[in-house]
Amino acid sequence: MKILAVVPARSGSKGVPGKNIKRIKNVPLIAFSVWTALRSELFDDVLLSTDDPSYFDVLRDMPVPRDYLRPEEFAGDTSPTVDALKHALQWYEAKGKQFDAVMLLQPPAPFRTIEHLERAVQLMEQNPEATCVTSTVRLWDHHPARIKKMQDQLWLVDFCGDAPEKEPSRRQDLAPPAYLRNGAIYLSRIDVIRERGLVWGDRVIGIEMPEPNPVNIDRHIDFITAESMLDYEPYRPYLSEFDDLIRMYNE
Repeated sequence: MKILAVVPARSGSKGVPGKNIKRIKNVPLIAFSVWTALRSELFDDVLLSTDDPSYFDVLRDMPVPRDYLRPEEFAGDTSPTVDALKHALQWYEAKGKQFDAVMLLQPPAPFRTIEHLERAVQLMEQNPEATCVTSTVRLWDHHPARIKKMQDQLWLVDFCGDAPEKEPSRRQDLAPPAYLRNGAIYLSRIDVIRERGLVWGDRVIGIEMPEPNPVNIDRHIDFITAESMLDYEPYRPYLSEFDDLIRMYNE
């Protein structure tokens, strides 16, 4: 299977300006995704899809194409990611390159590992009916059974009729297990993107990530959390893969 890895990194983040190049332990956020993709050796090419040419500079000598820039019309606040992927595929097709699948590696979820990437590829190869393989995190305290709506702006009632909350309510007893897409991995077949204009499609396989890996950075405080996680001893077995990257940016 020929796979293109795409790291989408537009420059116009509003919540955290410059988020995609903001640093964790002096490593720009986009570097985590690009570095892991390159080291995995799973991909026929690794593309940084950005509208800002200065973003290539923070990657140092990482070998990604530097003659591709995402057009402004695909880099706005409301621009669908799938349109950016389509444009990237057209750019490669003009060069005579074809792919069977695209793996989308979003920078705000930096702690995916090579093992996660390998597992995603393996699952897609083993399941030809799958439209997408995506990473997830299990929900505990935020299980659907604990999510409510306010009826008549007063009474708390179950939001989800399929998962009513019963007393006593212990998180380990909540069933069935619930999972949330964490944005770290989307491995999608080309026809789903190009012909259907979708990233997930309707036959999606989930990969559960351990607690230390699926951090998602959307706010300033998330950078503090992510940096602390890298130093937290119980998480070291899950995150030590990034030691070499951190060392490279701090030499």
